[in-house]
Amino acid sequence: MTSPQPSSRILRIIDASFNRISEGLRFLEEIARFVLDDAELTERLKSLRHDVIRSDASFQAQLLQSRDSAVDVGIDIEVAGEEKGKELPILLVANARRVQESLRTLEELSKLPDIPARFDSQKFMHARFALYTIEKELMSLLLSQGEKGGK
Repeated sequence: MTSPQPSSRILRIIDASFNRISEGLRFLEEIARFVLDDAELTERLKSLRHDVIRSDASFQAQLLQSRDSAVDVGIDIEVAGEEKGKELPILLVANARRVQESLRTLEELSKLPDIPARFDSQKFMHARFALYTIEKELMSLLLSQGEKGGK
């Protein structure tokens, strides 16, 4: 007997969340690497990104099969305040929050009975809390660098 499979709608949420996590962590990693020149934070963010988004090929195939960007009702929704002209600290916070929210989404979805057991809610919770700390460190370094006039 096979275990139940998640619906394509749930898989779409998981796929979108993984994409947001990967993109947001990459942005934070680039700040740590190229703006702050901080090898340790860069490595922590890269490791976090790879640890969180790693999954087996069959699950990745399921996610890709469920993806339907062409009919995504949220693709053209714009929110006031998303305009250009933001400063780097604001972008840092926005990307960190995007990742944290997506980690929380995966944490909750992993509790559904039709989600494979290897999809561990604790892993997503620990990653979210690790990112809270990293976000604080990044912001502190970015603001102190700004006070020194940048590099």
